[in-house]
Amino acid sequence: MTKINLFVFAAHHLSGNIAAQRFKGLLKYLDPAKYRIYVFAREPAAGAPVATPPSAPGITVLPLPGHCVGSESSAAASLLTMAAAFLRPLPFLFAGGAGREQPWLVRALAAADRLCVEKLAAGERCVAIGTYSPIDSLVAAASLASRRRIGCLQDFRDGLVFEPLGQPGRLRTWMRQLIERRVVAAAGLVTSVSPPLVADFQRRYPRTAAATLPNGYDPADFAAPDQAAADDPRVAAILARWVPAGALLIGHFGRIGASDGSASRSLDFLVDALNASPATMANKHVMFVGELTQQERATLERARFSVSVLGPVERTLALQLMQRCDKLLLLTGSRASCATGKLFEYLAAGADIVCVSGVRNAATAILAETGAGRSLLTSDGAAAGDALRAALAPDAADAQRDIGPYSKLAQAGMLDRWITDMVQP
Repeated sequence: MTKINLFVFAAHHLSGNIAAQRFKGLLKYLDPAKYRIYVFAREPAAGAPVATPPSAPGITVLPLPGHCVGSESSAAASLLTMAAAFLRPLPFLFAGGAGREQPWLVRALAAADRLCVEKLAAGERCVAIGTYSPIDSLVAAASLASRRRIGCLQDFRDGLVFEPLGQPGRLRTWMRQLIERRVVAAAGLVTSVSPPLVADFQRRYPRTAAATLPNGYDPADFAAPDQAAADDPRVAAILARWVPAGALLIGHFGRIGASDGSASRSLDFLVDALNASPATMANKHVMFVGELTQQERATLERARFSVSVLGPVERTLALQLMQRCDKLLLLTGSRASCATGKLFEYLAAGADIVCVSGVRNAATAILAETGAGRSLLTSDGAAAGDALRAALAPDAADAQRDIGPYSKLAQAGMLDRWITDMVQP
């Protein structure tokens, strides 16, 4: 059988952030007899923690140096990448250059183009996939697909225009919209994490197919949770240090307002509601694991219940701690499209999920669909406080779970069907 070659531009692939997990856990479930996969990743900066990609047959990860558009690069240094969105042949003109200052985009496209030419000459099929963020990955996929006339899938995750990334201002917003339009134009399919985002893409780009590719959990991360947690002495040490003996453990993992500023208001509501009911929090402890803003830390200093703030920890340890929680806390804000990546790891961890949200959104819909937890709206005031206290009761979970559609294994089947349709003559 003629192989399908996937050229996956994922600058974040070797980082430990949740964006990296989206495709990192997905690609390994594609059939190696059918696919040959090349992942073009950004080489981690010196001293930065390196996330080891899963070892799987048929997958080659190429770490490449060079800057990407973002906070660590100047506007001048990012100009080539942004210009390449409009002049797609442009980065190939710089492919013969040398030096550490060469942009990641140029290096990734040079490597991918050599491989693509070789595979097409052998009569094999090829597809380019761009995974946001940064925008360099989307621009790279559009450039290669246009140059070699191959299929292109652009995965926007939460969306280039939607995410609160980058510096504010009308000019920057306008530029992001123009770049989005250009990278969408090269795509045969656009994917995003939630139905509201996909509906928006369909409305704004009616000539381009769009589909929901939700975030999900990797079954391999949760194959033997009890044994994994028991085997890591760090888990026991953290619990012994921070959690009172016999307390029901309520865990929150990852960022809150640093990802969505409106979600910090849900934390304010949580603290006020629990402060108002000391009996609810008797023999309970709330543990925050991950990056919190200075304002959020100040909010937690007002807490009159048992609480601890651990700060960020490596992902494997976070997953093990997650599986030791009796309740898992999800805080979302006013974004209807919100389906934060941690939710799907929460689903697989098994504990009852308690979602405090500013609005009904994609996350609350998923909880209702899967039966994995309860949601309450801060706008409901006292009624929401009562619902929160009921949700934190030890026996609150009473629904049957159905989380199968959010497994990476199931999602790999969706991706396989989309790519197969894309390469059909």
